[in-house]
Amino acid sequence: MRIGIDARTILNPELGEAIGIGHYTFMLIRHLLKMDADFKSGKNEYVLFFDNRVRKKDVERFKIKGVRIVNFPFSSYRRYLPGVYSEILVNAMFSREKLDILHSPGGSIPLSYRGKTAVTESGIGIRKFSDMFPPYQRLSASFAKSILAKTNHIIVNSEAAKKDTIDCFGIGAEKITVVYKGVDQRFFDKVGQKEIARVKEKYKIKGKYFLFLSTIKPINNLVGLVRSFAGARGKFLKDARDTHFVSENDYSDCQLVLAGKEGWLSAEEVAETAKELQIEKEIILTGYVPPEDLNGLFQGADLFLFPPFYEEFGAPALEAMASGIPVIASKISSLQEILGGGAVFVDPNNVEAWTREITSLVNNKSRQSELVRQSAAQAIKYTWEKTAEETLAVYRRAYQS
Repeated sequence: MRIGIDARTILNPELGEAIGIGHYTFMLIRHLLKMDADFKSGKNEYVLFFDNRVRKKDVERFKIKGVRIVNFPFSSYRRYLPGVYSEILVNAMFSREKLDILHSPGGSIPLSYRGKTAVTESGIGIRKFSDMFPPYQRLSASFAKSILAKTNHIIVNSEAAKKDTIDCFGIGAEKITVVYKGVDQRFFDKVGQKEIARVKEKYKIKGKYFLFLSTIKPINNLVGLVRSFAGARGKFLKDARDTHFVSENDYSDCQLVLAGKEGWLSAEEVAETAKELQIEKEIILTGYVPPEDLNGLFQGADLFLFPPFYEEFGAPALEAMASGIPVIASKISSLQEILGGGAVFVDPNNVEAWTREITSLVNNKSRQSELVRQSAAQAIKYTWEKTAEETLAVYRRAYQS
């Protein structure tokens, strides 16, 4: 097979973009090239499509026998002609490569493309919670139904996402395959206190802290998290006053670290909420965190808090579990499916319940230990090798359809 993969979400393949679709695409390609026996024997070849902003040195690792690199020379046209860009220019680039199967990990293909396709659907949250996304994303998502109806096969990252795809778009179950993402093995590697201290100093973190990691955007419920943290911190302060001495379990000076790239709207809302609650100094917005800082950031945290209103997989929570950090996550179907017994689940709409669970968990070391034990066993189930194998099976199915 001649397999094309739209890799334009990878702006820096060396770092794998480290978040979202870009990281998924990078890890998928990397492991397909490692484990595809037909590629190694010369039966399969790959055509990887990159944005022309990618530096030449960043795609060197993909320049091996059997791989063709194609750079889109006109990405700046998007600003002026988004519709034409997608339907004419992109279609022309894909079509001229005479692919047997084209995979779009970002879920978007030109409607005029006539070859066989597979897409990874990741836009259900926009459809279900449209007011939590910017207008340009809502506009892009409006084409999703037509794209999914046209494509030969759809990949989703959880059974919950499969159900939502069927319900939202009226797609038949036989056309959808669940392929779980993997967890990077490096998150299982332990770092020393020196590395944790380095990361804390870099991001100006003092003492104990709770961590959130993902894009800073409304769907991730960060205003609710800040309110829950403020309630928990108030209880910690009261406990410290009532105790009259400093104990190992004193969290009265703890901080909430919100790590991740700033998306639409939420950073301003978080800042306003923190100011309203008079905890500005206790909230740290790190911005994008590069991969080399993630292990230290995870392993220095006392809890990982993950409160989104909607998620299709929940990779950051799995990474925290692999890192050995107790996790509290939203009580939504996808996260319960993926995280299993390795997390505590709380209704994302219930600020008081989050406050209670945070204060309860930090005061219960035996419960934390049991969570960490279960979370390690859960996280190790998700490997990129398995993701690549199952994705390759989807390519074969779509090609033969």
